Amino acid sequence: MMKKVRYTALLLSCLILLATCQKNTASKIPSITFKLVTPDSLVVRRNDTCFIYFSFTDGDADIGNSSISQIYWKDLRFDSAGFVSSDFPPILDIVEDPKKGLEGTIMLIPDPGPIPRPDSMHFHFADTVAYEIYITDRAGNMSNHIRTNPIRLLP
Repeated sequence: MMKKVRYTALLLSCLILLATCQKNTASKIPSITFKLVTPDSLVVRRNDTCFIYFSFTDGDADIGNSSISQIYWKDLRFDSAGFVSSDFPPILDIVEDPKKGLEGTIMLIPDPGPIPRPDSMHFHFADTVAYEIYITDRAGNMSNHIRTNPIRLLP
């Protein structure tokens, strides 16, 4: 009888342990989602600034704190322009856990900020800009690409 009780207790302990274990199923390749761009109109002569918010998820938390982990963006009005990059914001060591992954929200301030195209129509009346953005992690994995909502550039 005592042997049966120990066996049952051991079995219950194993079931509880299995029930509380959660395997990280998030991808090791980072993923981003566009959230918001604010304001949606800028007055160029005042040197207004726009703020782009997007969320990220990285299943193995190897993001940031390296020159390899970057944020890339480009102005979609110019086909020949390449991506501009900046360092990923610093990530505290205490939140990096490859078992749990990492997720958060980033605020990007494009630098240089948006400027109207140099032709007279866009420069004197109005222009519209949108950005394409992606990120990389320390392993060099590239996320999906997102596009912002359009931003009006007023003279």
